[in-house]
Amino acid sequence: MSLALSLLWSLELLTLRQAPAGTPLHIRLTSAVGSFASRPGEPLRAVLIAPVAVGDETLLPQGSTLSGKVKSVQRVGLGVVRETATLDLEFNQVTLPNGQSVPISARVARVDNGREHVNQEGSIRGVRTTGSVCYRASGYIRTVLAWHVEARLATWAIKTLIVQVPEPEIFYPPGVELTLALTEPLLSIPPAEPPQTTRRLSGEERAEVTRLVQAIPYRTYSPSSNRPSDLINLLFIGSRDQLAAAFTAAGWTETDSPTLRSRIKGIQAVAESRGYRAAPMSALLLGEAEPDTSWQKGFNSVAKRHHIRVWKQSDTWRGQELWAGAATHDIDFAYLRPGQPLTHRIEENVDLERDKIAHDLIFTSCVDVADWLERSGVPGVARNATGDLMMTDTRVAVIQLNDCEAPRTTAQYAEAARLPARGNVLQRFVRREILSVRSDLIRTNPYWRSYEGARWLFTAIRRHKRLPSGPDASSYKITTSDSPSPSRLASAAITRLHEGLSRLRSTQSPESANR
Repeated sequence: MSLALSLLWSLELLTLRQAPAGTPLHIRLTSAVGSFASRPGEPLRAVLIAPVAVGDETLLPQGSTLSGKVKSVQRVGLGVVRETATLDLEFNQVTLPNGQSVPISARVARVDNGREHVNQEGSIRGVRTTGSVCYRASGYIRTVLAWHVEARLATWAIKTLIVQVPEPEIFYPPGVELTLALTEPLLSIPPAEPPQTTRRLSGEERAEVTRLVQAIPYRTYSPSSNRPSDLINLLFIGSRDQLAAAFTAAGWTETDSPTLRSRIKGIQAVAESRGYRAAPMSALLLGEAEPDTSWQKGFNSVAKRHHIRVWKQSDTWRGQELWAGAATHDIDFAYLRPGQPLTHRIEENVDLERDKIAHDLIFTSCVDVADWLERSGVPGVARNATGDLMMTDTRVAVIQLNDCEAPRTTAQYAEAARLPARGNVLQRFVRREILSVRSDLIRTNPYWRSYEGARWLFTAIRRHKRLPSGPDASSYKITTSDSPSPSRLASAAITRLHEGLSRLRSTQSPESANR
């Protein structure tokens, strides 16, 4: 009987110390990889930027290194064979900070803030050069001017010499972040003591900081609509210089001010399907105050970014300044929101962004204390000013900073070997012309344009969510003028589509051209 109980107890312990298939691993590449120059079988290196834990036990500590290889790759080349690149990576080993190696099986699940698509098998597919908003707009213009040779020549020159299009080859330099997913359970790892780079608050410190946290308003507001918005979910302890040094070491960028120049740069980034790593943020107030500083981390898509707004507090703790932060993760564009025809859609689980920032800063060694405090009176489910759902465990991450004199950065891990990202100027010019001809033959016709318009309309309607009753419902009274129904949107858009096609047919007809 005792033997059976011992076996059951051992089995339970083993179960507690295993990460099931699908468990995410957040990594940062330390070697470059790309579709243009990488070859199958080439080695790949990365570092774990967030610990992998099961319950209260850490299986893989932050700072563990991962090894893998390029499984398969297809480059665009000159664009004769294919329009998009594909890249398939696999990781098969983790080396813990104590030197112990652990076999794993993991695939890519997401390119953090990337424009590329990752399918269910973990294959990364690049973007189509002719799929950018800017290029499609030029295609509509060329379609309308089909019978005007001089105008078509002018639009070709503008398209070729002025309009910028996204690079179709995939390229990830050191520092790009990926999310992996285990394809097999991670089993039988002997207990490993993670390196202690930070400490938790003591009992007395927790009581003092909790009182300070409770005194901070837990919600920001949109000044334009006076609707409640993002939740305060981080508290930083330290000077402004320490805060800036920590975020900079973690690879974050301070945002640009919302000037005319920055708005134009944002429009260009949207039109050309590329990133803008310092894009301005919309205004939010904490109490009556605007943010003192704002930080973000993006990559090659302006539609996606990690970001946080930070407000300096009047209180101090043991002589140190306090900074309250509201962090969310933009994951896509959103359309037809109350008072916002175009905005960002955020990740619903805002705790993921809170923990992302905490782990990014801890990784730099610029943090002395990191803890998570319960906060009473905060709703677990709420909505921001544009109607996105927010779910939280209501805790606030408390981060005490140091002077960041010797920060740990990705550059310390990065390999020195250089990898070409793309071909030379002549190759890129020839490829662009070939891809343009391919795209025009397939897509520059009224039928494809109608399909594109209908698909965009369908997507916009699906993303347009009515706000249900529940938390914050009284703050989100959507009127007909604020938010037209999907049926009205569809009817109006279809009418405009028919009118546009009628004008297009009349413009393209020979009689119209002769006149």
